[in-house]
Amino acid sequence: MQPVGSNAAQSLSQVNKDLAAAKKQIQDAQKAADAAAKKQDQVKGQKVDAKQAIMQIQTELTAVNDNLNALTDQIATKEEEYKQTSAELDEANERVAERDDLIKNRMRLMYSNGFVSYLDVLLSSTSFSDFLDRFDTLKSMLKQDRDILEQNKKDKATVEQKKQQKSEQLNEVKTLYTKQATYKSQLSQKEQQKEVLIASLDDQLEELEDITEEQQQQLVDLATKVSKLESEKKKLSSVAKPYTGGKLGMPIVDYTRISSPFGYRTHPVTGEKEKLHTGIDFAAPKGTDIFAAESGVVLLAQPVSGYGNAIIIDHGHNLWTLYGHIRDGGTKVKQGDTVKKGQKIAEVGMTGTATGYHLHFEVRVNGNPVNPSSYLK
Repeated sequence: MQPVGSNAAQSLSQVNKDLAAAKKQIQDAQKAADAAAKKQDQVKGQKVDAKQAIMQIQTELTAVNDNLNALTDQIATKEEEYKQTSAELDEANERVAERDDLIKNRMRLMYSNGFVSYLDVLLSSTSFSDFLDRFDTLKSMLKQDRDILEQNKKDKATVEQKKQQKSEQLNEVKTLYTKQATYKSQLSQKEQQKEVLIASLDDQLEELEDITEEQQQQLVDLATKVSKLESEKKKLSSVAKPYTGGKLGMPIVDYTRISSPFGYRTHPVTGEKEKLHTGIDFAAPKGTDIFAAESGVVLLAQPVSGYGNAIIIDHGHNLWTLYGHIRDGGTKVKQGDTVKKGQKIAEVGMTGTATGYHLHFEVRVNGNPVNPSSYLK
């Protein structure tokens, strides 16, 4: 049998090997996180394209509305012309009807009195003066008859012209109404496209702003494995000082406004509770100092999927704290470092799925998220 000290040395060596293997897994996870980040960038690009598409649709909607307004004015003008033509046609028809009645009355009068030639009228004059009077009267009657026939002829031509004009104007109005219906259909289609794009954009934005359960579970599994190995290593090397209870220190100073608390978030439209927000968000300017809430060992100090640049510290007794959305270049510790309570470990940023500068702070017990408020001073 080998001495106890030798067995301890061999166990510590094995733990170190396991830690090295875990670090390799972390590197693999990092590659997956990079791929996820690349996909997020693609989605963000699609979101920009969608916004531009919406702007284009809005421009087209404006053009369609302008066309519709102009078309409405054209229809009103054509309808007015159509009414005017109809009135003129009615007037011409009335004149033709009146002259037809006059001519018919003259014919009936001539028929009832018998036919008398114009020559008989002249020759039956009693004097030369009577002859001249009768001659002037006959000339006047003949001129009036010719005028009536000529005007009737013109009015009948006018009637035919107005009928043709009225038919053409009616067809124009029908055509304009068809165009108006087409414009309205186009407007409706454009509005539907706009609604679909906005809905799609909102869905993508919702997905980008939330850290998925799969990402959280990946983080928990990886950190759990490293935590067990670090705990075993601490037991073997006897350097650990585990958390024994009490309040944690504030991870951020001066900027303690909570922009998003722990708990289920309520959807702003449907009002349904959808997803657990696993930590507390402290709104703070870029570069604000972040401090360790308690002494412990750094389990992770790297980009982790939706958390962006993140740090997880193991405080012993299965208590962890997590610090997310750290700015690029703002991580001040590395995996395996031992940190003290209140020590600066990072700086505020908005990496990962963050829409503004803030610190995402979590407290986890046995890998499960708990409300950090009860642990903080």
